[in-house]
Amino acid sequence: MEDKKEIITDLVETGADISGSIAGSVIGGLVAGPAGIILGGASGPLITKAFKKIGSEIQKRFISKREEIRIGAAYAFAIHKLENNIKNGRVIRTDAYFDSKENKRSDAEEIFEGVVLSAQREYEERKVRFIGNLYGNICTNDKINREHANQLVKTSNNLSFRQFCILQLLRDKKSEQNLFPKLRSIDETRIELGDIIIEIRDLQQKGLISITARWNDTDDNSSPIAYDDIGITANGIMFCEMLSLDEIEKEELEKLNKSARIKL
Repeated sequence: MEDKKEIITDLVETGADISGSIAGSVIGGLVAGPAGIILGGASGPLITKAFKKIGSEIQKRFISKREEIRIGAAYAFAIHKLENNIKNGRVIRTDAYFDSKENKRSDAEEIFEGVVLSAQREYEERKVRFIGNLYGNICTNDKINREHANQLVKTSNNLSFRQFCILQLLRDKKSEQNLFPKLRSIDETRIELGDIIIEIRDLQQKGLISITARWNDTDDNSSPIAYDDIGITANGIMFCEMLSLDEIEKEELEKLNKSARIKL
């Protein structure tokens, strides 16, 4: 049977096509033994158990090469995020999240399998980083219980990468408005692209953004959306934070904003 480090390391290495240099950084930490943040420390065995158990199950499943690459990348991003969180002063949760119950696996194992399955099936590979980030952030946030974690995994699975970008643009917009509360668009800038409107309305239905209704809106929610009428909700901000959407490349956000004018 493979050593627990080897199971994890093999998967992380496989995912390097997507995770790039992060894979090398994570592997370096794993090989370092006790010095590695994930395998070292009092909570190391608890976290490693979830990674190892799901990894062992993956090796027994029939999956395509590309699916294996996405899974490996999710491992790398999850571990990397967890390492960074710890370096930045956050601590691994000490509640019952990692505890196994009688005839039941731990919440950590359940949520990680959800993350892995999401990554495996995710053809929009730009999302894999943020799906992995989600798990790393859940491991250091004891305010997120199992049900909430499952809901976050499901939501991340159902949204497109462009919707991730829309949320982050709206989060940036809110931050700017907090700094300049009187700032409003001089002209009646509107979002008019039909496909963007569909994705924005979907985010509204999920409670992640809010849109002020106007008297002349059409019944099918296809009306252009004025810049000042759209904003991110508290749930939307939390979603951005839990997936660390601020790591989306600036070029991706600028490209979307140029065509949709979501943020001035």
